[in-house]
Amino acid sequence: MLRGRRSFAVEDLTVDTELLGSARQAGYSTKVLFISTEDANLNVGRILVRMSRGGQAVPLSTIPESYQEAMKSLPEAPRHADDLLVYDNTPNGKGHRLVARFIAGELVKTTHSAPEWLKDVFGLELRGEVKPQEKSPRGR
Repeated sequence: MLRGRRSFAVEDLTVDTELLGSARQAGYSTKVLFISTEDANLNVGRILVRMSRGGQAVPLSTIPESYQEAMKSLPEAPRHADDLLVYDNTPNGKGHRLVARFIAGELVKTTHSAPEWLKDVFGLELRGEVKPQEKSPRGR
């Protein structure tokens, strides 16, 4: 994949920090979009609905472990990705919302109402100050 020197995307349940490191070493710019919900059981319910409508089947017993693995991989992502966008997809039917963004390992944006799962993962960073974006002087 990296030898082809072409842009690519990877979908996975966890953040693959090894792949991110290799890609950065090879000169790629890396961007991670991490989408989660507040609870693995919510994911189980949504998958059951999807399966009942003829959608892709997933062994339900694997979902809680996959959820935990994803949450364990997330704290490492800011150090390995040039750009990390974290989305909360908890509200059913309302789509996902951006809840945090890290650029070059630093938290640059967060929502005013961070979900509990995000606080559990990035508690210290969320309590610290977000670096203000540079504002261009207007009319001075």
